[in-house]
Amino acid sequence: MDISFTLADKGDLPPILLQLFPILRGNMTAIAPTGDSYEEDLRVWREYILPALAEPSRQLVLMRRDGVLAGYFQYSLHGGTLVMEEIQISPEHQGTGLFRSLYQWLAKTLPPSLTQVEAYAHKSNRKSQAILEHLGLEKAGENPSGSSWHYLGSCQTLWERVL
Repeated sequence: MDISFTLADKGDLPPILLQLFPILRGNMTAIAPTGDSYEEDLRVWREYILPALAEPSRQLVLMRRDGVLAGYFQYSLHGGTLVMEEIQISPEHQGTGLFRSLYQWLAKTLPPSLTQVEAYAHKSNRKSQAILEHLGLEKAGENPSGSSWHYLGSCQTLWERVL
């Protein structure tokens, strides 16, 4: 099994996003369906993701398994904090070691000066909550709208759990 990770070229995002959206939509339909059409969900996501990725601190990691685009991971760095913003892996690639390999790659790739990690998980997404807790993060509150839990942890604990 060949697993690879690359940072997306921010100058070439529109075609990349068209490849990533089906992964996101497939996962979200199972977790938190919007009830909107594919086209409407794509429009809303593009309105969010394009400006978000224009920020210099935000990065998009493309995950491939055996040459096939299998998912993506969006994150940002703020001082000594890694903010895990979104991870999506297509169902056929879940449970294949891709997730663990991603975090092992991040541990080697990200600056060693990172000390804290933060993430949010929708309150109805028990799977994400369990994963964050397994990675050593703890609930620290809610997002402003109250729809998601805010998680915090140490990078050292995170790396120890995935290495």
